[in-house]
Amino acid sequence: MNDCKTCKHALVLYHREKEDRFSATYAPIEYVRCHGPRYNGRAYFCKASRKVCAEYEKRHREPGSSEGS
Repeated sequence: MNDCKTCKHALVLYHREKEDRFSATYAPIEYVRCHGPRYNGRAYFCKASRKVCAEYEKRHREPGSSEGS
């Protein structure tokens, strides 16, 4: 089973968990926005825990970077 949250074709979606006057916390939801090669430039929402995905590619993360691309 692949975790779509670590795929380079997926954008992880979050919801606002708590918000007060000075800060907000966000938690990931169980869906991602996938723009894999088979979609020909389009993007779709799907479950992050799909069992099979032929286009899964591990996202490359730079050490010390807070953002993956």
